[in-house]
Amino acid sequence: MRKNFFLDLILFVSGLICIVTGIMLDFHLLPSGDFEIRHLVRNFHIYSGYIMAVGIIFHIAWHSNWIKSAAKQLFLKK
Repeated sequence: MRKNFFLDLILFVSGLICIVTGIMLDFHLLPSGDFEIRHLVRNFHIYSGYIMAVGIIFHIAWHSNWIKSAAKQLFLKK
């Protein structure tokens, strides 16, 4: 239970960072002349995405029994 909370927290924070920085980069909400800030925001976006991907892998691995059980119920229903 405790590991799920921390994993969900990591997924939420990294996902939020990825969304916010993605919007900032896509809609050009950063100062146009400051390449250092743009580079920093881009790095936050990239590495938060990596953290989120690793978190999703752990999340799927920890819930694999539930996924198998739900898939069996879904596909073996008559």
